[in-house]
Order: sequence, then C-alpha cells, then structure tokens
Amino acid sequence: MFVTLAASLMLSVAGPVVVAPAGSSASIDPKKMSQAEIRAHNAGLAKTDPNYIRCVRSVPIGSLVARDFSCRTVAQWNQADVVGNDEVRRVADAMASKAVNSN
Repeated sequence: MFVTLAASLMLSVAGPVVVAPAGSSASIDPKKMSQAEIRAHNAGLAKTDPNYIRCVRSVPIGSLVARDFSCRTVAQWNQADVVGNDEVRRVADAMASKAVNSN
C-alpha cells in the first residue's frame, strides 16, 4: 500500500520521470524505432552493453488483451531505477519525519 501511495504521489506531483543518462548516444531513441530496427541494433551488442535496447511488455490494468511495450537502453533502465528508488526513499523519509501520534 505504501509503494502505491508513493508512486501515485510521484506521478501526481512531479509528472512522469524522463531520464537521459549521461554518456548515452543522442542518436538512439528506442521509442521511435520499430522492433526490426531494435533487433538489428542489438545484433552486435552484449545484453550488458549500456546501448543495448531492452523492451518490457506490460498489461494495462483492466485489460485482458491490450499490451504496452516500453523500450529503453540498459543505461536508461538503470538510471530510471536509481531515480525511482531515490524518490521513494525521499517520500518515505518525509512521511516518517511527520508521523505524529494523535492520542
């Protein structure tokens, strides 16, 4: 429940997080590439390479058929994880410091 609350606070207050990791190539934009272009791009790269493009499929809540794909480079996924963890930690610390017993 706390994670859901923190996530909803992050999206409602700050909007979606847009991450551009340092050292990433500006010419790589996975959101504008087709699946064939992504496969061709990944052909010579190791899965741990920062420029390797990884796509994650998610199912929208309430849908049994629709699928959303989110494609980012490994560096962008790692940076998004760092930013998300830092934001949740900041929200948790802020909420813990204001906890008051009302009795």
